Amino acid sequence: MSSIAEFIEIRKNIETLAIQIALCITQKAAQESKRQLDEANRQLEVLKPMVDNDVQVIVAGRLSRQLTGLGTKVEKMVAKLPARKRAAGKLPAGKKLEKPVRPDNAEEPEIVVYERS
Repeated sequence: MSSIAEFIEIRKNIETLAIQIALCITQKAAQESKRQLDEANRQLEVLKPMVDNDVQVIVAGRLSRQLTGLGTKVEKMVAKLPARKRAAGKLPAGKKLEKPVRPDNAEEPEIVVYERS
């Protein structure tokens, strides 16, 4: 009987994580959703060997499909995120550059004026 209680508890944990993953996806929190998805998949791997009857088989299949769908959404979200690059000109407020961004050119450009005749 304890395996049924454990099965139910793990199932509830996975369903809670699935709801949290869906919320993270809507909030565009890629790292958090990926971490929760990994945890849910780990718990699903623990749940699958505990399956004893046909109802539990259906539940395990449903959870597996749900996590697969959420995983696809997370991967799409991660792929759409731009690569983070640090801008050269941006510094925190109050900090000054020690050297100028543009180096001083020793050569002055030569300006040539053409006249029409």
